[in-house]
Amino acid sequence: MSGHNYQPELYYDEDLITELKIVYGSYFSDFLTSLGRPNPRLYLRLNTLRWDEIHEADLSIFNRDEDFEEAIYVNVIGPTKLEEYSSRIIVDKKTAESAIIGSNVYQPGIKKIEGNGPIYSIFSENGVHVANGKLRAESEILVENVESIYRSVKISELDVIKKGLAISQGKSSMYVARMLDPRPAETIVDMNAYPGGKLTHIYQLEPRAKIIGFDHTNKKVQKLREVLVALRMKVPVVVGDSRYLYEDFNIREVDKVLIDPPCSAIGVRPKIYDRKTIGEIKNFQIYQKQFLNSAFKILKKKGVVIYSTCTVTLKENEEVVSDPRFEIERIVRFHPNLHETTGFFIAKLVKR
Repeated sequence: MSGHNYQPELYYDEDLITELKIVYGSYFSDFLTSLGRPNPRLYLRLNTLRWDEIHEADLSIFNRDEDFEEAIYVNVIGPTKLEEYSSRIIVDKKTAESAIIGSNVYQPGIKKIEGNGPIYSIFSENGVHVANGKLRAESEILVENVESIYRSVKISELDVIKKGLAISQGKSSMYVARMLDPRPAETIVDMNAYPGGKLTHIYQLEPRAKIIGFDHTNKKVQKLREVLVALRMKVPVVVGDSRYLYEDFNIREVDKVLIDPPCSAIGVRPKIYDRKTIGEIKNFQIYQKQFLNSAFKILKKKGVVIYSTCTVTLKENEEVVSDPRFEIERIVRFHPNLHETTGFFIAKLVKR
């Protein structure tokens, strides 16, 4: 048997560890351990613009969230021990971190296949046994996950997802649109719109707002447009570098801006392993500040910025939003070891 209560392998340099200890103090070890566990709840956000269809859907396996009417969840079960088989499939980090909670394995994530089944043990590149599965070479799914350390529903196979009646989104992320609080006729810019959870949440909270999303690659924008079609939401999404919206698109006098920039993702779990240095964190900070600078240029006076990340460092969060051009109205942090959710940061800023 294997795969029970593994510890994530975290390769953080000394300066980054010092940074994290400032945040977590005596809880530091608990924080690191918590990164190896998935969130105990797997959330969907219902597309409340289609309530009539939702009422007809079978949602019997889901529970209603205590706080948000649009949020439903299933519990994540585990950890459990796995029987180890002689046939093996080695997968990349991202695939292993999905397979550990029951997701199927697709071709791009497979590094090596050893043996000929009928059951294969699925291992991460660093040797963690995350799941067992059956080879399905005749279908899009290459390996059907039959048992994993943790298990829950296979999100991508749910009818409510395929029909656009719901979207996968963590609960901590749902606070972002709520804090942005969209109002009719407001002009709202989402600077980092892909994969669309926050953008579509803003729209369903207030479809009468003038919302526009930006992302910097054609591929991401095309995928996001497909999500919007499935959800039946009409939101323009444009290919563009949001650091230069004022210069490239002549955007100005905006009411609200959402910044959800690239970050170190240290708060995301479960982690099989992670490697980060303080140098990488500083580079993220430089990049993140450029988005905030862009927001300052396009916002009207007293305009609002919601800044969010799925990381927990001071450098990518408090040090970014501590900008004299903005007043900090509110900061919310979610800690995986305390709140049993993704490590997440949200700040509400007002342009002076």
